[in-house]
Amino acid sequence: MLKNKQTSTQPFITYTGMIWLLAAQLIVMLPFTTSLPPWLLAVVVLAAGWRLRVLAGKASQPKTLLKAGLLLLGIAAVFLSGLRLPSLEAMSALLLLGFAFKAVEAVQQRDALVVILTGYFLVALHFLYTQSIIAGLYGTLALIVLTGALVGVQQTLEELTPAQQVQFNFWIAGQILLQCLPLMVIIFVLTPRFQPFWSLPLPTEQHTRGILDRMAPGDIEKLSQSADLAFRVSFKTERPPQTELYWQGLVLQHFDGREWRQFATEQDPEQLKWTLKHEYSYQEHNLKTQGMAYEYEAIYEPSGQNWLFTLSPTTEVQGEVLRAADYRVMAKQPLQSPLLIRAVSRPASIRDLELSPKLRALALQLPSQGDNRSRELAKNLYAAAGDELTYIQTILKRFKEQAFFYTLNPPLLGETDTIDGFLFDSQRGFCSHYAGSFVFLMRAVGIPARVVVGYQGGEWNKAGNYLAVHQFDAHAWAEVWLPNQGWLRVDPTSMVAPERTEQNLEAALKKEGRLLEQSVFSSRKFAWLNSIRQQLDRMQYGWQRWILSYDSATQAQFLDKLLGGLSVLKLAGWALALLVCLALSGLIWLGLTRQAHAEALEHRLYRRFTERLSKQGFERRLDQTPSEFGALAAQAWPAQAEKILAFTATYQTLCYECDEPQAKQRSSLLRELRRLLSQLP
Repeated sequence: MLKNKQTSTQPFITYTGMIWLLAAQLIVMLPFTTSLPPWLLAVVVLAAGWRLRVLAGKASQPKTLLKAGLLLLGIAAVFLSGLRLPSLEAMSALLLLGFAFKAVEAVQQRDALVVILTGYFLVALHFLYTQSIIAGLYGTLALIVLTGALVGVQQTLEELTPAQQVQFNFWIAGQILLQCLPLMVIIFVLTPRFQPFWSLPLPTEQHTRGILDRMAPGDIEKLSQSADLAFRVSFKTERPPQTELYWQGLVLQHFDGREWRQFATEQDPEQLKWTLKHEYSYQEHNLKTQGMAYEYEAIYEPSGQNWLFTLSPTTEVQGEVLRAADYRVMAKQPLQSPLLIRAVSRPASIRDLELSPKLRALALQLPSQGDNRSRELAKNLYAAAGDELTYIQTILKRFKEQAFFYTLNPPLLGETDTIDGFLFDSQRGFCSHYAGSFVFLMRAVGIPARVVVGYQGGEWNKAGNYLAVHQFDAHAWAEVWLPNQGWLRVDPTSMVAPERTEQNLEAALKKEGRLLEQSVFSSRKFAWLNSIRQQLDRMQYGWQRWILSYDSATQAQFLDKLLGGLSVLKLAGWALALLVCLALSGLIWLGLTRQAHAEALEHRLYRRFTERLSKQGFERRLDQTPSEFGALAAQAWPAQAEKILAFTATYQTLCYECDEPQAKQRSSLLRELRRLLSQLP
């Protein structure tokens, strides 16, 4: 009758179970505080605290009206936090709010199951915000705690102390997750990779990360104070020298007197893709490939933008990309997650031996007026030089020999005549000043030229054998077009600060000492921290390369190498063999663990029985059998004699009669042992 009563009613959450539930909620919600309103964490603490007071008899269960009022207040607080709707942040905040408030009305075990199952979903949801290896490890911890809570709210072993109960729950949770691990690996390796059928809007903080689509004095200097990673590159062939590591992102053609842009009119990402695809599309016949080929893989960090940065010109590229007439490579969608591409570049190739009228017009555009001193200087120097190549060398020599200075803190140039202000007045600037003024001087005498922005150099990670390019590696340089030579890269910054391209930005600013000056605790300022940072970055790169970037191409290469050629029959055979091995291993392991657990439990119960009697001065000698000790204990406590003898007989049945029919009822006998043990003195 007691058994029927328990199955007909839903068990309540115990005080210990509520503690488990609170711990699981805190663990799940904690990482969301970096991207969502942190007061959501306080809500779950207050809600769980209220519920604990109810269980302790110090407060009453909240009424329906009060719960509805709290819910409406929480929803209003979400929208007052500035989250736009619809958006990923707003919907996540509402889900977390309900997750937190559920603790107020968590009374029965089914309420706890709702909370725990929602917690599993929230663990997966957090990977939409970050997919770092730290997030992966933390997600694993959250899964263990949630599974431990799932065990804890459904059973409490009275014979275990609280510490032993926690250890037991974690042990069961670990076993459950380990049993899932082989199947998870099989699914990850063999499941086909498809393009997503839908996407969510980016979190707002990712929209303006990295290089923008325009350049004004001071823009690139701001990136020099950011140590955020832009992308990583591993070379399949020989690595280019540091001076050749120019990672082209986009080309700026239009100058309005102060700012450089791609085109005269503003274009959103979709318009830009249409323009590059239909009006300035990549023409393979305009490229004469020659020189050393560099094959590499690049993994780009999420930026919310379409720019990809490659060694120009890129002759081959694998991935969902768009190529343009200016030899840039773009992603078809904004980067919301790490993106892997494989490319081959030949920097010595000749680009555009014949320049189309449309591209020539873009490369010669200048405002109709302004910067008169610079225009006059260009005409005089070009007349003295006599030809384009000599004129280019004259301008570069001028930057090198005159009092020009490379600095992250140049003086303001105003809104007009910015080229004049830099060339004749301040003569202090960053790479954007030198690249912009050089292109202006070229165009002023009819030489096609353009500004290229991207990154230069990078930090070589010897342990991981890859190049890490950071935001402070952002750089601007120029390209000029000459007859019979095509587009040539010219970096006027190297005339003023050769250390910038030969080494890195830190070497170029060594005297000024302004690299990452706003980051007081930057790891680059401490050698031992820098070494740790590189090791952690190596781990993160491995995570991105082999886990996050495991796409269809990587999968095909891996399986082809593993199976020695792909075929449907081979894949089916391997999958069937793995499943059979997995099933057999699971059955064997389950049988062994059940038997080991049962045996360990019965001995632990008997040891607790002897320890309890020992505290009352009745010690068991090592030479005594359980029957002898039980008989003596029954004589010492006549009132409990029947229970002691029954306990001893049950224990001996489990230990010495495993082949008898009673051994098949091990579970019921163990429950009887617990009941008898609880009644001992």
